Amino acid sequence: MPTKIRYLSAFVLAAAASQIGATDCGQITKDPGFDLWCGDSLCAWTVERGSAARVPTWNEGDPGVELVGEDAAIAQLTPVTSSDGTCIEFDLIANIDGNAQVKLNVDVGGDGSVELAEVIPSASWKPLSFIIALPAPYSGVRFELAKQGAGNAVLAQINAKIADEGACAGIDPVVASPQANGEPCSGSAGCASGQCGSTALPTPFTTGLFGLGGVCIGCGDGVACGSGAVCGIGPDSLPTRGLPQECVAAASVSLGGPCASGAECATGICFQGADGGLGACSTCDRDHMCGSGEACGAGWAQGTPLVRPFVCSPGAHLRQFGEACASAEDCASHACDGALRSECSDGRTCVTANDCPSVSDANGLHGGPCTVGGIQGGTCH
Repeated sequence: MPTKIRYLSAFVLAAAASQIGATDCGQITKDPGFDLWCGDSLCAWTVERGSAARVPTWNEGDPGVELVGEDAAIAQLTPVTSSDGTCIEFDLIANIDGNAQVKLNVDVGGDGSVELAEVIPSASWKPLSFIIALPAPYSGVRFELAKQGAGNAVLAQINAKIADEGACAGIDPVVASPQANGEPCSGSAGCASGQCGSTALPTPFTTGLFGLGGVCIGCGDGVACGSGAVCGIGPDSLPTRGLPQECVAAASVSLGGPCASGAECATGICFQGADGGLGACSTCDRDHMCGSGEACGAGWAQGTPLVRPFVCSPGAHLRQFGEACASAEDCASHACDGALRSECSDGRTCVTANDCPSVSDANGLHGGPCTVGGIQGGTCH
């Protein structure tokens, strides 16, 4: 049976590099040299077990990260998709003692299941490179470096990038686990829900005729929800996935929250664009007009996320005690009690830029932006 992985010679490495897709010129991993530290913590990598310490390498000016503890691991969810490529070159430089076992774990889709585990040989600052073939379609790959044992393990460079497809010739693609709602799919067997279909909700990958095919969904395309539930937007998930289309409780989303239909909203109204899709729970829209002398307008200021609630007479201080509000300026009391909502550009909620789909610009590959919108579920008091 063909191997799942291939170690590369220097000649193959020179021929394999590629620069395509929505990556940083083919670069998949953020901060591959462990140069970005937020205090004593890695900025772009997550410590999953044990701890990680900043230590010198063979080059004092080039820091590395030591995996500390007999069971330690760091990981990064990368935004690469099959539109970028299905052949990945993985390079690292490490100093690994003989009594430490270090593995590279590959998790397609970032759902926590490890589809490929490769032991990294003991080495003293020896560069190592190999090629991994991934299945199509996919969106997002989580790379984990895990160490077990009492020995030392220091990593100086962890670099993953798109390689030419020819470099993966003869390698069996990794077999991915059934994917969650919001992941790309080519058939229902590839989805944990058993349904691969279409959605009008935004995704960080391309779908449709010229894209990857379908999306794993929990409802729609002829599959209805049970009593008391409607087909809508499920809880926010990984930034490499699309917004999940699945069954949610009817009338459960408060003013300012994301929606795909008015049936999801406590107000009964979802303000959407002309083509439908993602909207925001609102108190008015084109079919539900305001009372005499009032106009329907955006409840959050321009420059905030595209998905904004629409309310009657926004900012006019006309709403009274107990009425719904999207900002303090809506209320006669100048007080709107609710939760401040921040959003990514695709409408999902966020706390930091890392919660948002990645972008590549002059600053390299990074998440974001995460923009403060306004108050969700507000009530004048």
